[in-house]
Amino acid sequence: MFTPDQLQAIIDQLPISIFCRGADGRYLLVNRHFAEHAGATHPGDLLGKTDAQLPWGDVFREEDNQILTRGEPLLHQQQLCLRDDSEFWIETHKVPLYDEEGAPLALFGVVSEIGQHKELEQTFKQQQLLQRRLLDAIPDPIRFEDHDGRVLDCNQAFLDFMGLQASEVLGQNVRQHLPPQMPMGRGEYCLLDAKGQGRHLEIIRVEVPDDNGLSLGILTLSRDITGLRTTQAQLQQEQHYDSLTGLLKLSHFLQTSRHLGGRQASLLLIDLQHFREINDRFGIRIADRLLSQVAQRLQRLTPANALLCRVAANDFALLLPELNQPLAEWSQRLQGELMAPYQVEEHRIQITSFLGIAQGRANDAERLLGHAEAALAEGKRLQQHCTLFDPELYQQLQRRKQLSADLPKAIRSAELIAVYQPIICARQDKLHGAELLCRWPHPTLGMVAPDEFIPLAEELGLIGRLGELMLEQGCGQLALWQQVWPHLMLSVNLSPLQFRDPELCERIQACALRHGISPTTLELEITEGVLMENADEIEQNLSSLIQAGFQLAIDDFGTGYCSLAYLPRLEVATLKLDRSFTRDLISNAATTAIVRSVIGLGHELGIQITAEGVETQEQRRWLTEAGCDRLQGYLFSRPLPPQEFGRSYGLSDT
Repeated sequence: MFTPDQLQAIIDQLPISIFCRGADGRYLLVNRHFAEHAGATHPGDLLGKTDAQLPWGDVFREEDNQILTRGEPLLHQQQLCLRDDSEFWIETHKVPLYDEEGAPLALFGVVSEIGQHKELEQTFKQQQLLQRRLLDAIPDPIRFEDHDGRVLDCNQAFLDFMGLQASEVLGQNVRQHLPPQMPMGRGEYCLLDAKGQGRHLEIIRVEVPDDNGLSLGILTLSRDITGLRTTQAQLQQEQHYDSLTGLLKLSHFLQTSRHLGGRQASLLLIDLQHFREINDRFGIRIADRLLSQVAQRLQRLTPANALLCRVAANDFALLLPELNQPLAEWSQRLQGELMAPYQVEEHRIQITSFLGIAQGRANDAERLLGHAEAALAEGKRLQQHCTLFDPELYQQLQRRKQLSADLPKAIRSAELIAVYQPIICARQDKLHGAELLCRWPHPTLGMVAPDEFIPLAEELGLIGRLGELMLEQGCGQLALWQQVWPHLMLSVNLSPLQFRDPELCERIQACALRHGISPTTLELEITEGVLMENADEIEQNLSSLIQAGFQLAIDDFGTGYCSLAYLPRLEVATLKLDRSFTRDLISNAATTAIVRSVIGLGHELGIQITAEGVETQEQRRWLTEAGCDRLQGYLFSRPLPPQEFGRSYGLSDT
């Protein structure tokens, strides 16, 4: 046993306050830590004293009496105390002591400062609160359950989805409200929420392990993807179906057709005529409603195993399987149905249509559509309402499509080149000049004829750029040749469309000035059709070019309807007889008479005559004797590249 001094020494070493008060409230034992809090220098100084004599006063007397009376210890009592204007937490344990007869003897107590513990406890509570708020802030339902299905925890979104309170869920099995089979991993389910509304949920179920790898339970994360699936469905509808008519879009039409196999089918491309006029006359709203009615008629007439789509604004495509009646007969009936008047609000509208038809395999609809487009284009050109695809026509259209795509690039990269055909003085039999002609050596199609690409350039609005390219090449070459032959002439063809450019004269003048050539050595060839135009810009351009000193020539004279009154007024320098007159010169008396008359008229007006298409010595001799001033044709030379032309006529090797 320890002696009292030894026991005192032991408890004085402890960092907690220890005390023992008798039944009368007087201290029987205290340790050094308790004495220091009571303001005493030595534990013995407190023996025999009561709380009333200590700094905190007699505040515990009633509590101590109750403990001694009931005989039950007071454990883990936590109190917030004040010392030197600062707060601190203590935890008190009090145990009653009794003698052998059971009479209250003393009260033994232990007091610990738990400020650090309270701080950790407060931090833990804050973390728990934060975790709860974060969990409840997640809009997707989350629950954690044991392996028997009892919910151990969940967030507010899960409670809202179930329509239950936390007390109705925690510790309970709620699987009766959920699908019976929900395996581990990821899955998608359609469930009814508390309001009875169907919701698409993407659900992930994973086991949560403890530190030893043993499963604590199952965590179920649910993400509401109802909006996503609804949006996807809407996007799919918009992607695959036309919003106005409800018909398939072309992309989905073609995609679906690829699964139809190789059975025979017919593709009809339907084009509504004059739809732009209807749109302009009645407005977009009426035009749209008309299109909807057309689509409804087509749907009514289309067989169940056919595909129907809207290709463009007023074009529809119909992929028909083999019919039990002739295609021509069915197509005629279709056109008749489409031509029946439409009642759109107060307007009664009738509309005609053109059909382009192609036949082949059902799963090759994309190629059939191209064929039907070719047939439709030809039908519209011929004003033929129902046209079957012609393979030869398709090849022509494909070639034209390729040339249309390649021509802009060819002009930009100067792929088109200038060649030169000599113009010979008839009587002196010497070189007068050259006519610049354009050639296109296509990288894959070979040499493309001017009769093919010049109209295409005009149609595509590229003739101005092409004309500038040729003029630039021609003026540069003429400047080199004139170093040897200063008065050499160059004839350059101008398109009628170029004359609508108000800056045409300035462009040509600038090019001539840039290369240092005189306007008098540049002959500009125009067709008779230009003279027949009444446009102000054409009149102004013709006048400006002549005033600038350029020579004006009428090309292919005699093939149009030119008024002779223009010739003296515009100071035309040259008439170029069309090659058709030269060809029939010997064999046709009427042609002979016309040519003599033109030569005579031209000379009376001071105009020089150039005959094109001279190919024989007989033609050359006749024209020379008739007084023709210049000759041009294959008798003298084909059109030549500039290097070959220069060598042939002694104009150096440039």
